[in-house]
Amino acid sequence: MDDRRVPTPDDALGVLGADDGFARALERWAADAVVDEAARQRTRQRWLRAQAEEEASMAGTLLDLAERGRAVALEVGGHRLRGRIVGIGGDFLALRSDRDQHVLVRLGAIEVVRSEPGGPSVVGDRTAVVEAGLAGVLGPLAAERPEVLVRTRSGSVTRGELRHAGLDVVHLRLPGDPPTPAWLPIAALDVVVLDP
Repeated sequence: MDDRRVPTPDDALGVLGADDGFARALERWAADAVVDEAARQRTRQRWLRAQAEEEASMAGTLLDLAERGRAVALEVGGHRLRGRIVGIGGDFLALRSDRDQHVLVRLGAIEVVRSEPGGPSVVGDRTAVVEAGLAGVLGPLAAERPEVLVRTRSGSVTRGELRHAGLDVVHLRLPGDPPTPAWLPIAALDVVVLDP
C-alpha cells in the first residue's frame, strides 16, 4: 500500500515553520492576489460587455437570436409574428412562423423584438455580412409562382400569385375571373408570407 499523499498548502507552511510570520504573510498575499485578480476580471468583463452593447445593431441582435435558435415575437405594423429566425438578408429577415409558414419581414418595419426568456444573453455587436436584399430574394421566388400574402407599410393586405419581381417592384396576379394584375413597390412591403 502506498503511504504517499498529495501535499497541501499547510504542508508548505510546515516546511517553513508553523510559527513563521513570513509564511503567514505569504499566504495572505497570495489570497489577496487571487481576490484582486478576480475583481480585475469582473471589471474587465463588465467593461467589455458595456462596449459590446454600445456597438449593438438590430441586424446583429437578430443574427445572435437566429444563431441561438431562440423563439421570437416580432411586432410589425400592429401585428405580432411568432417563430424562429432562419435567415437574415441585407434589409429583411426570414422567419419560420409558429404556423410553419415562411415569412419575409423588412427590417425597417420591425417595431419590437421579444425573445423567449432564459438562455444565453444576446448582445448584437456583430455585423451581418450579406449580399441579398428583399428585392434580390423575391426575384428567384417569383420563378416558382408561389401564392403570397403581402402586408404593406400602410397596413393593406393583398393576396395573390407572385409573378415577377424587379429592382423595386413586385407584380402579383390577384384571384378573380379574370385574374387582376397588381404592382407593389418593394419599399412599401413590410411582410411577405409564402403559401399563406
